[in-house]
Amino acid sequence: MKRGVMQRLKHRSRRRPLGATHGVAGRYNLGMIARIANDMAQYIGFGAADAENIRALRPYLLKHVSDIVERFYEALDAHPGARAVLEGPEQLNRLKQTLSQWIESLLSGDYDENYWSRRARIGQVHVEVQLPQHYMFCGMEVLWGEFQRITVAEGVPEAPAKLRSLHKLLTLEVGVMLETYKDNLSQKVRSLERSAVHEQLHRAEQLAQIGQLAASLAHEIKNPLAGISGAIQIMRDATPPDDPHQPILAEILRQVTRLDGTVKDLLIYARPKPPSFEQCRINELCERVVTMLLREPKLRRISFRSQLQADLPTIQADEAQIEQVLINLLLNAADASRENGVVRLTSSNTGGNVEIRVIDEGVGMDEQTVQRAFEPFFTLKSKGTGLGLPICQKIVEAHGGEISVRSEPGLGTTVVVRLPQEPRKDGLR
Repeated sequence: MKRGVMQRLKHRSRRRPLGATHGVAGRYNLGMIARIANDMAQYIGFGAADAENIRALRPYLLKHVSDIVERFYEALDAHPGARAVLEGPEQLNRLKQTLSQWIESLLSGDYDENYWSRRARIGQVHVEVQLPQHYMFCGMEVLWGEFQRITVAEGVPEAPAKLRSLHKLLTLEVGVMLETYKDNLSQKVRSLERSAVHEQLHRAEQLAQIGQLAASLAHEIKNPLAGISGAIQIMRDATPPDDPHQPILAEILRQVTRLDGTVKDLLIYARPKPPSFEQCRINELCERVVTMLLREPKLRRISFRSQLQADLPTIQADEAQIEQVLINLLLNAADASRENGVVRLTSSNTGGNVEIRVIDEGVGMDEQTVQRAFEPFFTLKSKGTGLGLPICQKIVEAHGGEISVRSEPGLGTTVVVRLPQEPRKDGLR
């Protein structure tokens, strides 16, 4: 075969130019499709004699096209996975008509570049309807079985040779379907990735603007807030203990303290300090934080249980920042816990990392909420700022570590923090 098979099988009738897309997706190279088909044809020995054999089969098989189509979709309907791609009777009727046209074209005997360009559309459709490709192989086997059955039943002369030619063509069809499916799927994945990156960049820009605004506001509020707090404390101390205004002054101080905490969170998130690394004993830090939290009256409704690995190695970390992470995580777990609930704090050594887990048996979160858990200003608490977990994430990542959340509604939440024993340069922000 010195000349390409496609060149020897050129359609004698007027053809569309090769650049015509025939509805083919995206920027797929239609010339490449023809070259792939030509390469496979040479490999399996599909030539002009095979095309003539298929033309000879055409009148015998076309009489049964409707039966072949019905058998094809009966087999498809028998399998839930394949049936799932069908959206209703209207789509099914369209697909049956399309398959009928596909079979008629298959038996035409004309297999030039335009023929394979039109076939490229099939891969795009399979991607659009999300058809698992193993069903394509199964469907082709159903068609092949019907073609064999009808050819034998019709008493076609020299049936074995004609069927061998048809089988070669079906092999080419499968190869082109797979190639175009792969290309269309790759294009779709790249498009989704580009969209995701664009969305992330857009969101990062928005959060940066919000962070700058929040930092400016927090800075402007911080000093006046300190003055208000000092003035209220002076008024409280100058007021007799039994004065009816004492509860009001106490409530004002509580709200000022809460507002001060919000301002501090905003400043920490918007202008985080780089960690100051030093020797840090995680177990000692965990015990100290738990002891401190146990003094809080609102946390006495739950129990803290610690399971700390005895031989945990010392790590390089900013102790004050890691303490803040532990406090945030344990307070979150306590807030999510039911009355008399249990919050567990564990530590372990996992392959060069120190792993800390905070586990609660509280209300839990659904998948959508988990995905937004580290989103700044996102919170389900009535009095939360939505900055606790984002701050924890920034601190952990600044240490070259990782933080993740696993949760299930009604069963509770587990937050996992992994910190390297030595700070990683690529983890610093």
